[in-house]
Amino acid sequence: MKHFAILFSLILLTTSITLAHGPVHESIKRVTKKIKKDPNNASLYLERGQYYQVDENFDLALNDFTSVRALDSENKIIDYHCGKLFAEHGFPTMAMRYANQFLSYNSEHVAGLMLRASIFVQLGKDSLAIVDYEKGIKNTTVPKPEYFIDISKAFIAADSTNFKDALDWLEKGEEYLGFNITLKSYAYDLAKKNKRYDKAAEITDKVLLKMNRKETWLYKKAVVLELSKDFQNAQVVYQETINHIKKLPLRLQKNKMMLELEAKTKMALLRLK
Repeated sequence: MKHFAILFSLILLTTSITLAHGPVHESIKRVTKKIKKDPNNASLYLERGQYYQVDENFDLALNDFTSVRALDSENKIIDYHCGKLFAEHGFPTMAMRYANQFLSYNSEHVAGLMLRASIFVQLGKDSLAIVDYEKGIKNTTVPKPEYFIDISKAFIAADSTNFKDALDWLEKGEEYLGFNITLKSYAYDLAKKNKRYDKAAEITDKVLLKMNRKETWLYKKAVVLELSKDFQNAQVVYQETINHIKKLPLRLQKNKMMLELEAKTKMALLRLK
């Protein structure tokens, strides 16, 4: 049973809990029935505790994690789950104790490093967060887009003028992952927020080369052209946005998102005229 508990927990360290048995409350009921039949099974308390965690029920999740520790004193993974629980509920000091304890068993563990980095961010220690983020990314064979977004945010939090390193890490993410719209979207927002409109427009051009549906990113490009006071080209791209919307099947033209995009684009054209 101990081996099963550890295996089950390791799977959940790097993935969201898949509620294969329906909504989280149904999953809690299902595991609770199993616990009544097998009250000394640590793996069941670990499973239910994580469902309670998804349900944002701090007290019941902590109760189950405490039961895991009482039933299986050799379970090391529980420190990770306790750290994550305290971090998610805004108790970074306590969360850090558990994260450090977990990493004392395995200093190279990717999920543990990413957890501790996020706790450093909560504590305002962004430079230390960067160290853990870098180490975690180096250690993983399957990096996630959010790893690179998180480290990019940490660089900006540590130094609001450090746009270069923040953007570099997003680009490194694409070296690992290939073209990734999540990273491109965040890079665009970052460039726009930092008034690097030339870079934001460059990002939109790269995205437009990859996208079949171009209207949303044409609008994004027009926005930064307007912000950079290139009104003539902004007007051209806003009109191109309208043209692409009009080429869509009618059912797509009439959905809420496209109607809103068309309205914003037409308002922008009126503003520029």
